[in-house]
Amino acid sequence: MQYPTEVEIISAIDRYRQEVEQHNRRAFTRFVEHAESAGQNTAKSLEQISEARQRFLYRLLCFSRPERLPQSLCIDTPADVFTKWTQLVRAFELDGVRIGEDGETRAEQREVYKRGIMNGLQDTTTEYQDETGEDAELEFPQDFWSLMGVVDSLVGHGWPQYREEGQQIRFWDGLGEEEGEVEDRLVDPEDIAEQLEEWDVMAGWESGSGPETTCYILFCRSRDDERKGWAWRYVADMGQYGTEVFDNVVELLQWYETLHKPDLEDLDVWMRDIFKN
Repeated sequence: MQYPTEVEIISAIDRYRQEVEQHNRRAFTRFVEHAESAGQNTAKSLEQISEARQRFLYRLLCFSRPERLPQSLCIDTPADVFTKWTQLVRAFELDGVRIGEDGETRAEQREVYKRGIMNGLQDTTTEYQDETGEDAELEFPQDFWSLMGVVDSLVGHGWPQYREEGQQIRFWDGLGEEEGEVEDRLVDPEDIAEQLEEWDVMAGWESGSGPETTCYILFCRSRDDERKGWAWRYVADMGQYGTEVFDNVVELLQWYETLHKPDLEDLDVWMRDIFKN
C-alpha cells in the first residue's frame, strides 16, 4: 500500500484542526453572548454576576481551579474568551489536538511511544515474514509516525465539557505515557479478529476510545477484498453502530473532522441558568 506523503498528512491535519477550531469558535460565540446577557434583569450584585459568568465559562472548559491558571488563560470577563482565544485553543485542545510546549520533550515522548509499540510487536516477526514473504520485521506505521511529529493527540470536535461527558470519540489518547504503559496497549489479534469479522489481524494496539467505541491501529487484511492486503489501518469499532476502517491517517482525519460535531442549533442544553451551580 502506498501511504500519503508528509505534505498530504500535514495538510489533512491542518484542515481538521481548522474545522474543529472554527466550529468551537462559533459555539463559544453563543456561550459568551449567553454569559453576557445573564447579567440583565437580575437583582444579583455585580460581583455575583461576574463570578457566575466565570464559573459558567470555566465549566465548559472543565477547569474548577482558575486561580491556578496563568494570567494569559484567566477569563475575567466573557470578552476575554476571544482576546485570549489563541492561548485557550492550545491549552484546552479547542482545535481537536494536543501539542506540548517543549519540542524536545515531545520528541522524546514520540520515541517512547514508538518503542513501547515495537517492543510488543517483536513476537510477530516470524508470522509477518511467513505471510508477506518479506525478510524483515514489521515496521511502525510511517504515516502515523509523521502525524506524531505534528500533534500529540487526536481528541475530536467539541470543548472539554462536551468531550468529558461522553459526546466524542477520542481516537488517539496521545503521547506522555511510559514505555510499559504504551506496550500494554497491544491487543490480542485473535480477539480483535473475532470482533472484526471481515478482517484478519496480525498485530496492533488500542489507541483511544469513546461512547461504545474502541479505536485501534491494526496491521490487517481484508478477508473479502484481495486488493486490501496486509497493511496498517485505522479502526473505530463502534459496537452496534458498526465499524469504520481507514487505509491511512488522511482518510481517518477526513472522517474525524465531522464526527460528532456539536449541533449549533442545540446548544441550549449547555446554557442553563448560570446562577445555578
